[in-house]
Amino acid sequence: MITININKKEYQFSNTLSLQNILEDLKISQNGIAVAINENVISNLEWSKTFLSNNDNVLIIRAVQGG
Repeated sequence: MITININKKEYQFSNTLSLQNILEDLKISQNGIAVAINENVISNLEWSKTFLSNNDNVLIIRAVQGG
């Protein structure tokens, strides 16, 4: 079991997953978001190749329109 902190909320996963898998498992729309792991921004081209480790901190920011 691994623990991943996503936007300061703790999630438990039974095995190591890629960032892409976690976004899909949590049903997070991948359009218009930026993701950082442990304060390092990850390009969306790298999401499927980036695997998370126990106690990683993930920050997901969604772009919004407005003024």
